[in-house]
Amino acid sequence: MQNTIERYSESHREEALAELRAELAEFSHDGLIQLREDLARRAVVRGSWAGCVISYKRGAPGSARRDRLGRARNAFTVLWDNGWLTDEEVMAVVDVELARRRGETVHTPSPSEAQPAELPQRPATEDAEATPLRAVDRAA
Repeated sequence: MQNTIERYSESHREEALAELRAELAEFSHDGLIQLREDLARRAVVRGSWAGCVISYKRGAPGSARRDRLGRARNAFTVLWDNGWLTDEEVMAVVDVELARRRGETVHTPSPSEAQPAELPQRPATEDAEATPLRAVDRAA
């Protein structure tokens, strides 16, 4: 089954993340932990079952070669292989699954609720308006 997507849409993303959540629910604990560590190191492979996200199911990269329904490709693998889902997005879903297994309730924002990451704010001072920001020459 050749499943290609030429354009990425929000509905594709939602379908892919739902597929990922269903897959992670069947992972061994060791597989989730190892996957989380490798995602943090950016060591998870794209485009090959030799070390892609779902291949961690039984505890190590490459320990599975099909998804829970016996498919080599699904909505998640297509977006992952094309780089349309980031390591950070997948890591967030892994964290939710680990929290679920610990019995913690975790609110996962829908894409419409998702906010861009906030940048660190400058500490407030009494004369914040009077204090000019200094330019930093990064080329030096």
